[in-house]
Amino acid sequence: MIERLRSPGFARALVWVSALVLIAGVVAFVTVQLGSSDDTTPATAANTSTEEVDPFATPPLPKESDVPKAARTAAGEFVLAAVGREDLPKAWRLADRELKQACGCTYKQWLTGDIPVQYFPTNGLRGAAFSVNEVTPGRVVLQVLLTPGPNKDGLEAQAFYIGLRQRGGAKAPWLVDYWAPVNVVAVPAAP
Repeated sequence: MIERLRSPGFARALVWVSALVLIAGVVAFVTVQLGSSDDTTPATAANTSTEEVDPFATPPLPKESDVPKAARTAAGEFVLAAVGREDLPKAWRLADRELKQACGCTYKQWLTGDIPVQYFPTNGLRGAAFSVNEVTPGRVVLQVLLTPGPNKDGLEAQAFYIGLRQRGGAKAPWLVDYWAPVNVVAVPAAP
């Protein structure tokens, strides 16, 4: 009998039985703890709605009406002043500190027109439309489509992203902190 208790087969069987008893104990404990319903315990589900929530659903896109009027005005003025290079001193006033830091230039250098804002001719602009990408308190990102008038260069409509930021509260001005084309065409290096 003692030889049977010392055999490898008995030892393996004992380990398996012990593991099964442990698993059964854990399952019983978890079932009792999670399955108990007590009226004095607060509800664990925050959403008492009968409607199911899809965790993978995309949030609704912001609408044009969500963009503050002052932000739309600042964006339009910046397009004419900076993008079209029509009024570079005004463009400097409309630029946020992040855009000025990206330039790494002084006011005098900014006035030369060598700025981190891609040029697009706004003289004779046939149209400018925008869609809203992001609206949060103090931050707006728009996609602007600029459509040129008839031109000899064959220039077509171009889409740009413009980011605006309002620092210092609801009364602070909206300033442009980002301007970049939506589609960037990679040009290979010269051989």
